Amino acid sequence: MPLRTFSKWRNFKFAPEWKKKTNELNNKLSEFYRLFKSRKYPTPDELFFEIEDLPSMGKEYWFLHFCSPPREEQVIFTFGRSVDPVRVNTASVPESDEQQGVVCAAVCWLHSKKGKQVIFDTTTNVRLKKGERNSIIAEKGDGKISITGKYPHFDISLEKGGKRIFYAHASHPCKGHPYEMVNILENPFAPSFGTVMINYYFEFEGTLEGKPMKGKAYLQKVVAAMPLAPWNWVRLEFGNGDSLDFFTGKPLGDKAGLHIASNAYIELAGRRVKLRGLKLKTWLEGEKRVWLLTNKNLVAALESYSVQPFIMKQKTVFQYDEFLVRVKAFAFKDGAREYTLEDLGGGVGLAEDASGYLF
Repeated sequence: MPLRTFSKWRNFKFAPEWKKKTNELNNKLSEFYRLFKSRKYPTPDELFFEIEDLPSMGKEYWFLHFCSPPREEQVIFTFGRSVDPVRVNTASVPESDEQQGVVCAAVCWLHSKKGKQVIFDTTTNVRLKKGERNSIIAEKGDGKISITGKYPHFDISLEKGGKRIFYAHASHPCKGHPYEMVNILENPFAPSFGTVMINYYFEFEGTLEGKPMKGKAYLQKVVAAMPLAPWNWVRLEFGNGDSLDFFTGKPLGDKAGLHIASNAYIELAGRRVKLRGLKLKTWLEGEKRVWLLTNKNLVAALESYSVQPFIMKQKTVFQYDEFLVRVKAFAFKDGAREYTLEDLGGGVGLAEDASGYLF
């Protein structure tokens, strides 16, 4: 075929498809821009108590964690959705029904003196109400999750089969940061991609399986317009009210050794101290897994005692495992001051290990 003839045929065949894909990409970028540059959240509640009109690749989820250090009882709520259909564990999340609310995958589990229990692992209908007391309610069959209130007071309840399994009244902590709003990847060279989140750091009092429970509460809402990529997150709570937080993204996985967007601090008597150059190593799998978090001033050895896997499937597979951990050994030096596990009153918390990708 002569080159000139081939060129004309090629342009005729492929130009419309190329133009279509270009228009689709431009539309997606416009949607990202609308969400992250036009959407404003004057108060933290306006992000937490909101169901977004998600753009392409958009995702939103709520995460709530309650623990009572040094006791090992912990309760975790996770529910959320993606604008594109996704299967979470065994639950396939369909498109939302406006009459019933948005459809979210929900996994709620806990560890009590009875051991590990998974209360929710299904899709739920999530409804939102705003007013004197904002509320988010997720329901499925005889199960119900409810979060109500306004900052700085929230009531959280988990019911199943007509019984209230967990209740917490969460409020402003006596010391430390009460909340923070975070914009990740807010970059002038890539303004269309990003994540915005609200993190509440509360204290709570309530009941678990009818018995008193009190301790630390971490409430989070995340809205993202970007792929999910591997990460590690460790959050530890100590008996005296102090805490430690470490997050690092691993866009190329563990073997590549590229870790970005790392954030790490220890909070001592309400004062945050940055932790630089932290390294996290792990050994073994499942509930036998052990963790070692270190830098030149810190050593924290963690032992897993319960784990819940999350597997998300679209055209790709993304998995993250939530581990409940106890602190087995701890040493930290802050200037001339040294801290041991005994000084902090023992510790428990959460360690997450994520792998794969979700677009």
